[in-house]
Amino acid sequence: MKKFIIKIACWLLFLFLVGYGLASVKKYKLYGEYFIRQKVNYYDKHGAGYNALVFGSSRMYRQLNTGLLDSATTGKIRAYNMASGGTFFSESMYEYRHTSIHKNVKYLFFEIQDVQPFDINAYTEKFLYCHDIPTVNFEIKYFTRNNDWNSSFLSVSHGFANIFYFKKLGQRDKTVNEFTNYNNGYFPLEKDYKNLLSVQKQRSIYLKDTTQIYKNRIHAENTPKKKLNPALVSELRLLAEDCQKKGIKLFLVLPPFSTPADLSEVKTIPDTRILDFSSRKAFSEFYTNRNAYDNGHLNRRGAVLFTQKLADSLNQIIR
Repeated sequence: MKKFIIKIACWLLFLFLVGYGLASVKKYKLYGEYFIRQKVNYYDKHGAGYNALVFGSSRMYRQLNTGLLDSATTGKIRAYNMASGGTFFSESMYEYRHTSIHKNVKYLFFEIQDVQPFDINAYTEKFLYCHDIPTVNFEIKYFTRNNDWNSSFLSVSHGFANIFYFKKLGQRDKTVNEFTNYNNGYFPLEKDYKNLLSVQKQRSIYLKDTTQIYKNRIHAENTPKKKLNPALVSELRLLAEDCQKKGIKLFLVLPPFSTPADLSEVKTIPDTRILDFSSRKAFSEFYTNRNAYDNGHLNRRGAVLFTQKLADSLNQIIR
């Protein structure tokens, strides 16, 4: 019995070492999200043409028109949009860590996001792949701050599951899709309506009750702002320090439809600018049927409006 247990332990150790080694191979670092993988690969080949990068969720991917940002800043910002749909903070940070940032990059636009709850996409490739040691370390701090011990345990288990997930060896790269090179990585929801059922569903929900956007605006205005989780602030501080070492100016962004938050602690991060467009009162024009695509995103016209306002802010900062 003792020999049997030792053999099992040796096999587990062997598989752990092999899995850990595979997790360190560049080819398999992004196995769980081909949208991000294609964007990173595209940027690897064309990075010399950009001096700025954008990271975040669909609220950056679908709303920040990076092609327009170039012209609206008279060429001062030439950004590639690395953001993608369904992406939360841990995944955005993981993508940032595993992107070989070109020496030309002077500016980084990073969305202030929350951490994805574990009841969404749990133990799927999309959720597993980003759980390396830095991600697990951050999430443990984040969840313990919220006294969420169950999610802390799940983060650790996802880290181990990622190592033992040998199905990553079967990764198949698809042909380069339009979303990688269309308008510098920006892709409006209108162009994906026929391709993605999720886009059709959210659009349908919105059209059934177009008053919901106004109700949500009133609710957001009347809800007290909460401070960000201290672990999230600490992680943003580390991001700022890393950008400073690389000579990159960091812009932390709350795009339209973000949850308004108390950013007082974030404002203490050195050499960082905050661009907050989450106020329903100050930016009421975003939350109208004319400029919204669904209850969580701007349409193409709204994206132009947001990008122009962002460019106006940048033109005052960057001379």
